[in-house]
Amino acid sequence: MYLRKMKNKKTGRIYLSIVHSYRDKVTKTTRSKTIKSLGYLDDLEKQYDDPITFFTAEIQRINKQQDTDRSPIAFSIDKGERIQTDEKNRKNLG
Repeated sequence: MYLRKMKNKKTGRIYLSIVHSYRDKVTKTTRSKTIKSLGYLDDLEKQYDDPITFFTAEIQRINKQQDTDRSPIAFSIDKGERIQTDEKNRKNLG
């Protein structure tokens, strides 16, 4: 995810939004999806001292959280252990 800054050609105002880019497997092109529309920069400056820095840090925090959520899970299996045939919660892992 990243912070998109779009400048309005007519008014010259800058609009901020949080955007997620991804690759479309079907069309083999990159796509972007707006996650959250934040508003115009001059309006956000009334609420935050530096909105670009604030939201950039927020996006970095979200990206880091998503990376930890997608991290692989490690588990170990004892090769000598056998699964009882009468257990109902057994799983076949291949």
